Amino acid sequence: MMKPGLLRNLKTPLLMALVLAWCSPLHGQMIWIEGEDAVNSTMRGHNWYDSVKTAELSGNDWLSHFADGDMPVARFEFDVSAAGRYELWLRANPIASAISVRVNGGTWAPVAPQKHEQSVNIAADGQPDLRFVAWIKADPVSLSEGKNSLEVRFESQNNRHGGLDCFVLSRQPFLPQGKLRPGEKTGLADPGTWAFEPDRDAFSPDSLLDLSSMNEKPAGAKGRVARSPDGESFVDGGGKPLRFWAVNTSVQHRDDIEAVREHARWLAKRGVNMVRHHGHLAPRNGQKLDDVNTEDIEAAWRLVAAMKENGIYVTLSPYWAISVKPDPAWGLKDAEGENLTGLLFFDARLQAAYKRWLKQLLTPPNPHTGIPLAQDPALAIFQIQNEDSLLFWTENAIQGEQRVELGRQFADWLNAKHGSLDNAVRVWGGTARCKGDDFANDIVMPHQIWQLTQDHHGPMAKRLADQLAFYTERMRDFNLSIAKFLKEEIGYEGLINAGNWRTADQAKLLDAERYAYAANDVIGVNRYYTGGNHTNPTDNHRAGYLISRGDLFDGISALRQPWAFPLALRQVSGHPMIVSESAWVPPLRYQTEGPFLVAAYGAMTGVDIFYWFTTDQIGFGPPMEKWQLSTPAQIGMFPAAAVMFRQGYIRQGEPALVESRNLNDVFNRQPPLLPEESGFDPNRDSSTQATKAEAARQGTITPLTYLAGPVEVAFDSGETQLADISSLIDTDKRTVRSITGELNWNYGDGYCTLNAAKAQGAAGNLAAAGTISLGTLTLRCDNDYATVLAVSMDGVNLSESKQVLLQIGTVARPHGWKTEPAGGGKSQRIVNLGSSPWNIDNASADVTLSNSGLSQATLLDANGIAIADLPVQKNVDGLSLTLPPNAFYILLR
Repeated sequence: MMKPGLLRNLKTPLLMALVLAWCSPLHGQMIWIEGEDAVNSTMRGHNWYDSVKTAELSGNDWLSHFADGDMPVARFEFDVSAAGRYELWLRANPIASAISVRVNGGTWAPVAPQKHEQSVNIAADGQPDLRFVAWIKADPVSLSEGKNSLEVRFESQNNRHGGLDCFVLSRQPFLPQGKLRPGEKTGLADPGTWAFEPDRDAFSPDSLLDLSSMNEKPAGAKGRVARSPDGESFVDGGGKPLRFWAVNTSVQHRDDIEAVREHARWLAKRGVNMVRHHGHLAPRNGQKLDDVNTEDIEAAWRLVAAMKENGIYVTLSPYWAISVKPDPAWGLKDAEGENLTGLLFFDARLQAAYKRWLKQLLTPPNPHTGIPLAQDPALAIFQIQNEDSLLFWTENAIQGEQRVELGRQFADWLNAKHGSLDNAVRVWGGTARCKGDDFANDIVMPHQIWQLTQDHHGPMAKRLADQLAFYTERMRDFNLSIAKFLKEEIGYEGLINAGNWRTADQAKLLDAERYAYAANDVIGVNRYYTGGNHTNPTDNHRAGYLISRGDLFDGISALRQPWAFPLALRQVSGHPMIVSESAWVPPLRYQTEGPFLVAAYGAMTGVDIFYWFTTDQIGFGPPMEKWQLSTPAQIGMFPAAAVMFRQGYIRQGEPALVESRNLNDVFNRQPPLLPEESGFDPNRDSSTQATKAEAARQGTITPLTYLAGPVEVAFDSGETQLADISSLIDTDKRTVRSITGELNWNYGDGYCTLNAAKAQGAAGNLAAAGTISLGTLTLRCDNDYATVLAVSMDGVNLSESKQVLLQIGTVARPHGWKTEPAGGGKSQRIVNLGSSPWNIDNASADVTLSNSGLSQATLLDANGIAIADLPVQKNVDGLSLTLPPNAFYILLR
């Protein structure tokens, strides 16, 4: 086989006949041609456009054009051994590009760049501009035996720009895998690391790790997912407890349902049985208010069909106010803002349009299944809206006519509550006036949200209590009205979640927000773990969506700051709890702890679904993006975590705190005993604001309580129940033990251990932990950061299991990634973004399992295919082995 990059030096038609072609059992005959190996070309490069990470290109180069003028054309010639129809794939720039191809001088045929996969930002400086490359599937072409030609033409409006890395012609289905030819590996690994370069999963029957059998196929075969009798969790259509391991996905926005099916199969194999569609039903610019985004509907149909086949349920989230730009033609009152935040809760015209959008989404038959989504039990949860609230800072954006409308509705509400506005003023003890008040004409303007975050007394406090009650009831009534509409007019009988947002002041306002959600079945929140600050020195907004050279970031493990743990949540009694978006967000290096902690503490505290955010890849993605789940350190750590969470290997604890809350206290903004806050550090802060307010009555309650057991709020007049957990929290040693005794979190040294009968392991600074002795597993690890998890694969205790999965994760970084200290503390500056492949820190650990039935250890690749049998030491009590540096999955039998 020719060496990569050799063909780029072959420029004559005669030598081009030597272009790479080979046969394999998987792919059949395949012809791979580098873009830079055109026999003739009118392409003109450009210094800026060609300033790219060449290591991301298959021949370390590409053919590009960026110049005004006629459409440039490149011609390629090659020999074909067998005539017939061939798949055609181009690895080209998909961003705002237009491409056509023609074969053997025939008719030009357009290629659809928007139908692409495995997109990679190849800009040398990491800027999110035009410089991307992705695989694009064109229409099949007919080739003759012998010499053939293919021409590529760039047609974009912007400088006729385009870039072609390579293209492939194949008799059999081609599975793109970044820049690599089938079976090719670069082996590029920085010192102390190994190159993570898995093949695209072919779902071979030889795979020894496939969790898809845990899924009931099709999803919903037993009927609708419902709430358990106590309302706290989920059951399947037969009433059996059901746990979900979930992701957010956007692969469905490709119009190739076969790609979505492959994605679904890939997820199911790794333990996923729920996905969330984060959609945008609202009409786009130029459409009428009653119109709907049909592309989003079609994507939802594709998603439900593909996931259902693979036993994966779907959560639909069809509306995000911040993404909807107002159009004067819609006839809505003007809020004088850039989007529609807050309006859905009180604008009757927008609410009516929203209902019409839902009808078009849920009532027509899904062309891929034949039944409407409303009647499909695979649609498990409907989320009314994403990240919007009248209690968040975006309330300030409601101005102009819309704020006046709020003032009218507030006046109506006050008249209904107090009998008249005069009575309301008497109850308040004064008007506590707000700019825009017109009591004579029944307009009582709401104060800006900032006032609700402040301490007030007298008339202002009482007026604000009414305002908070009004806002909360507006949101709750809207949530109830949508539930009624879905059930009575649409015929949807599934579960409903109102929303997932936070407030301008979690101590003063969050319980009001959650009370509004409690009108529906499921309580939700979006909450990420970032590890601290991530900033760009020249444009801080950029760090919200991009990782760039020169960025500064802290990157602290959650194990050292558990108060920022995403599952430190106040759950509402009688309702399942979901985290509909979350992740350990890059460029954080400490990521493998995430699935371990989520599975362990989600099970122990009773958080029902954690939706990892997000993937648009069919498999593993290239490094590195800001909101990227498809990494070896996150999605690669799914299998063991999914098994122990879904199979109930970890016991749920009795509540550490159930706080009963009177709505009068909630609306008067009285802080709860234990707010849901991130940022509290028990090593520096004596108490939270809310704890200070309650200390005299109840005593200090530390946020570390969230790690000891479930924390709940009940909106009733019952008695608050606080378990005695004083023996579980040791602030001197900086440890927290769970109420079940199975989990121990050492936030001083930065590691956590799990010791359940069927799942045992540890995550964090394992070198500092020394020898870790659990019930069956003994671990000694020299890595200053690693996650090692052993789970039973046959449902038997680890001490007796005949099949155990040993899953190992360390740190994953792009090849060539480099940082340097910046300032003080743990802050780092990105010096080099690196490129493919992922490099994973070598594992250095010894493992012993006290299980006399185990005798064999098999190293598996990322697709579960056996790589090698590992040497083990067998004794009377069990099995011991030294982990190989490239340990990822090991099957013990």
